[in-house]
Amino acid sequence: MATPSPLRTSQISDDLLRTIYASDQEMYPAPLTYERLRSWRDACPELSICFTANDDHDSSEPVGVIIVLPLLKKYWEDLLVGKIKEVDVDAKEMFVRGDRELQAPAEVGLHVFHIERFAAWDAEDALKKTGARPAAVTVRGCEDGGGKTGFADLALEEVRRRVEAANAEAENNWRRWDVLGFSALTATPAGKKTFARLGFVPTGYKEIFQLVDTRSPSTPENMTVATHYVYPGQTQIGELSSGVISESEMTVRYCPASR
Repeated sequence: MATPSPLRTSQISDDLLRTIYASDQEMYPAPLTYERLRSWRDACPELSICFTANDDHDSSEPVGVIIVLPLLKKYWEDLLVGKIKEVDVDAKEMFVRGDRELQAPAEVGLHVFHIERFAAWDAEDALKKTGARPAAVTVRGCEDGGGKTGFADLALEEVRRRVEAANAEAENNWRRWDVLGFSALTATPAGKKTFARLGFVPTGYKEIFQLVDTRSPSTPENMTVATHYVYPGQTQIGELSSGVISESEMTVRYCPASR
C-alpha cells in the first residue's frame, strides 16, 4: 500500500530497531528487552513503519518511525490504567491476530509504543535557512512541525489508513478490527505537547523513575533506579523531592464511536 506524498514507507529493519531500542532505553529506563521489542515488530510488521522522503533523490535515509501495538480490548483497557505494564505486553497473547476467531469484529486498542522524528525530517528547510543540518530529535511523541502538519499527524494517519485498508480487504467479518482508540505513554515534554495537540488526554496512570543512592562502604559507587507507579485516583506516592530522572504519563484518544 503506497503512502501519499511526501513520504514512502517500509518495515523497520533490524539495524534501525536496535537504534530505536537504544534511544528508548536512554530516555525511559524501563526493563524492556530487545527480544520483546522485536517480537512486537515481528507479530505486526505492518504497524512498525519506517518513513523515508518521497522525492527525486531516491533517498534511503529515514525521516521517522512509528511502532504501534494492536491490543485486544481487555488488555488495552488494563494498559491504560497500569494493570498491565507496557514492558509486559505479550504479542502472542495480547495482540489481535487474523488467524483466530474472536468477537466479530475484534475490538482493538492501538497503543503507540514509539514515535520518532529524525533530523532528516527538517534537513532540507534547515539547509535552506541556515546552511546546516539540525540535531536529531528523539522523543516519544515527536515535536510539532513548526505550525505545519507534524510528523506525528502523518504517522498516525498512515496507521489509520492501513487499518481501514485491511478491514476493507478482509474476507471474513471476524478478521476486521473495530478500533476503540489510540493510546501513548508520553515520556518527554515534547511528546506530551504533541499528543495533547492531537487530542490525547491523561488516564491518570503515571510511571516515575528516581535515581536512588544505595552507596555503602562496600559499594561506594552504587546507584539504582527505582520505579514509582501512580494509578488513576491516587493523589500522591510520598516525597520525591530529588533524584527524579524521568516521568511518563499514559494518554488516550478514544474513537468517537467507542464512547
